[in-house]
Amino acid sequence: MKSRIAAIAIWGCLASVPAGAQTPPAAGRVPSAPPTTTGGSYGSQAATPPAGQPKEYAADAIPGPTLEEDLKPVSIALPNDPLEPYLLTKENGPFMVLAQVFRGVDSERLALALCKELREEYHLPAYILRSKEFPMKSYIRGTPVQAPSETTKSAIKLPERIRIQDEAAVLVGNEKTEQGTEVLLHKVRKIYPKCLKHMPRLFAWRDGSLYRAIRTTNPYVPAQWLYPRPPDKLMIQMNSGLRSIAHCPGHYTIQVAQFAGHTAYNLTGGEESKFDKFINERKSPLRTAHDDAERLADRLAAMPEVKQLGLPVFVYHDRTTSRVYVGSFNSPDDPNASAVHEELIRVAAKANSSLQPTSRWKKPQSDMQVLPASLASQMIVPAAMLTNVDDLKKTIQ
Repeated sequence: MKSRIAAIAIWGCLASVPAGAQTPPAAGRVPSAPPTTTGGSYGSQAATPPAGQPKEYAADAIPGPTLEEDLKPVSIALPNDPLEPYLLTKENGPFMVLAQVFRGVDSERLALALCKELREEYHLPAYILRSKEFPMKSYIRGTPVQAPSETTKSAIKLPERIRIQDEAAVLVGNEKTEQGTEVLLHKVRKIYPKCLKHMPRLFAWRDGSLYRAIRTTNPYVPAQWLYPRPPDKLMIQMNSGLRSIAHCPGHYTIQVAQFAGHTAYNLTGGEESKFDKFINERKSPLRTAHDDAERLADRLAAMPEVKQLGLPVFVYHDRTTSRVYVGSFNSPDDPNASAVHEELIRVAAKANSSLQPTSRWKKPQSDMQVLPASLASQMIVPAAMLTNVDDLKKTIQ
């Protein structure tokens, strides 16, 4: 039985060999390559694209760049308007779309023509960015690499300025997020500006659309503003009290006190010095800075002079300091700020003269309360300049 099954298996293997073999070609005959399609994206000739779509070419049929002497001149009148209203600034963006880049002697005027059309015809915020505003990206004639930094600013005079006056880019958008630029990019790529049809093109097979636009960012905006770090949980926790600066209704305030740690230097060079106890973390004023600032704020809020003026008292804590602020103002030129500052100087003089160090709280001998030792050396000094509250709120929100 086993020998019969083995014979059937061997017969089946031998029968399948001719079916899988290929017939060799006849003598003098070479196999031909598969036919090449002439239509579509992979043909030897360009396919006819649908309306509104760029023309596609095969890899072996893409024409080369046009020679300089064969470039056609501009067939439209270029604008001579001042460029200043159209130049890119740090207030624009920060996320934008790079629509087109022009190079040559008339690059600025060509960019101005496209910028004006995008603003007037398509109602898009378009701006011009010139490469000569960033001269440090390339070598400048007559300026060595090791030259001082003040010689490589954008205010470079002739003839060095001519060398980098050959490129201008058109940027579109005032988007605040990356998602916004995605929508704007699809919108810009579908635009066919009229002015591009009358301008010389290095590659003749490219149509006059902006389908090659890409996403970018405003080069004047720092990277830390584009991608801010997540909020500090410790900062939010420390500034969650009732007197937190987050509750300040105005935009400006006056700083009157600051609590921080001590700084000392080891001048002996040894492992231990007399400064060790001074900067010991257990005895550092930074350890009690949070509580000291809160106590001082409560003390100032209870003073009759501050109550009479109706001034709120706020506290701000970060990882290295704790500060006390008084007052709330809407602008740095608020007329009430100077009057409040003069009154705070009189309040500070009265408060500073009553400082008496002690290891525990005592009953007040007058209208001024006696302070503990941690607050005995802290003087109230109103700052001459107002503090921007909005900058502080950004760190705790």
